[in-house]
Amino acid sequence: MSWKPWTRAAARARALRGHKRNLPEQIPHWKIVRGDLVEVLSGKDKGRQGRIVAVARSLNRVFVGGLNTHTRVLPPIGDFPGARIPSEAPLHISNVAIVDPFDGKPCRIKYQYTEDGEKVRVSKRSGRIVPKPAELTDRKDFKSRSGYPEGDKDTLSDDVLLKTYIPSLSMFHEDIDKTLIQVESNV
Repeated sequence: MSWKPWTRAAARARALRGHKRNLPEQIPHWKIVRGDLVEVLSGKDKGRQGRIVAVARSLNRVFVGGLNTHTRVLPPIGDFPGARIPSEAPLHISNVAIVDPFDGKPCRIKYQYTEDGEKVRVSKRSGRIVPKPAELTDRKDFKSRSGYPEGDKDTLSDDVLLKTYIPSLSMFHEDIDKTLIQVESNV
């Protein structure tokens, strides 16, 4: 398992060591998300393209699959002979750029609203929409929502969609008067 500095386990390990880390100032609006195809702009993998595997927003860093790798050595323990595992190191967000799907070159991104009022990412170079990746909608904690059947203690999906409250513009005492009139007419 690779070391993930943004997890709670890593925070506990730092606290035990007495290590206080000054986190960098966070970028307020991220335009790069997990699953995007990006190109590395600097470093040993400059010019190579890969997909974003993970995003560490608190550190302003991203993990690109298969790029910026180093070797982790697992020591031999018991019957396990030990191993050398390639592991991705994080890249700063300024060292990667989204690849324009139109021409396959790195580009800058801006947000615009479509005629329907939907907020989309647009390439500044080509002016075309850069769609968000499909894997962004996948949850990491389970495989799919349809994979879980409704149980006895679950609220049924039909009951969730029922409209149970109808708002009215009348005052509280007017509502009471209406219910009293209905009760008197039924008696």
